[in-house]
Amino acid sequence: MHQHPPTECDRSLIFADDGKPIKIEAEDITKSVSWYEQNWERISEALPVPIGGTTYTQKWQEIFDYQTLPQWRAGELKGLAVAYVYMALRKLWRGMREVGQ
Repeated sequence: MHQHPPTECDRSLIFADDGKPIKIEAEDITKSVSWYEQNWERISEALPVPIGGTTYTQKWQEIFDYQTLPQWRAGELKGLAVAYVYMALRKLWRGMREVGQ
């Protein structure tokens, strides 16, 4: 049986309503990081945030801040930036929206 990575697949993150794949550009990732940085405190206060089988916790934020973001900024994530930065932040954004944050 195929195991998904921790970022799990989420059709609504990678496919538009018409079923076509969404092309995620470097600028999209940068904008998502900007949203995260601008809303860091609000996000921190809202945690834990459950969404689609994932729960974003304080531990997730610590790892994201001290491991994931530095690796992304250093260009070390390459093709993984979509999954580990963009999709993670988009899913967090959706989770916060659903719980009214």
